[in-house]
Amino acid sequence: MNKIKGYFYKSIGKFLDLLLTLLIVIVNIFVDLFSALRRFFLVVLSMGGCLVIFILLNPLSWIAIGRSWIFPIIILALVVPVLGSVSVSFLEYAHYTVTEFFYDRAEHYLYGKENHFENISGYSRAYWEQKERERLKREEERRKAQEEEFNRRFRDFGGFTWTTFDNFEDFEEFFGNNNGNFGGYNAGNYSGYSNQSANMGFGFKEQYEKYCDVLGVNYSADKYEVKLAYRKMAKKYHPDLNKEPGAKEKFQEINAAYEFLNDSNIERYKKMSSRN
Repeated sequence: MNKIKGYFYKSIGKFLDLLLTLLIVIVNIFVDLFSALRRFFLVVLSMGGCLVIFILLNPLSWIAIGRSWIFPIIILALVVPVLGSVSVSFLEYAHYTVTEFFYDRAEHYLYGKENHFENISGYSRAYWEQKERERLKREEERRKAQEEEFNRRFRDFGGFTWTTFDNFEDFEEFFGNNNGNFGGYNAGNYSGYSNQSANMGFGFKEQYEKYCDVLGVNYSADKYEVKLAYRKMAKKYHPDLNKEPGAKEKFQEINAAYEFLNDSNIERYKKMSSRN
């Protein structure tokens, strides 16, 4: 009797497995198709310019579109990708819970294995736990990829790598937005320093020479000399490497100087000097 029950549950499980798998494939095909159509319509709209605006503002155009086959396709292109994605998520959830339930029951009656859960709600919980594990795994892979990229970009700074920071949040908090300075990272957190000094009444020439003194370069230094001096000074006064009092403030000043001594300001100072 148990064998009969086992084969019965196994047959139901296989049938539902094939049915739900087929439905997922079909829905995915429709989602991809109408997503492509939506992208096509967006391209047409972007290329149409004034003509498209005229059509959209003309009531007669809407009446003509509404009577043709184009209008329902446009509606489907807008609706299907959204509803389809929701449907796929639901079908994947149903596929896991239902098939696991019936296959588990089949193995219980055929081979004497214990059921993992007493009812289908247990398999539902297992599904969401599995999705959470997959999400955490993706997050870990993303974090490792970021770590490898940061280590690669900072490898030229004599051991200054991702391990300098406890986590990515500390990295972002310390360096600000990723835009360009110190091996690829912006000193945006310290840009206020240069703005403050600019508001203290210094002229451009005086401020330029002041920041050259901060980095220890000649007033006629080119961008390569400035960059080399900045790297040397930034490594020396980095708060994680230099625990002396005032190191953090000095590091902020160095970043402000490097931010100010950009290519355009170097060129501007040279032109000013040549006229004197």
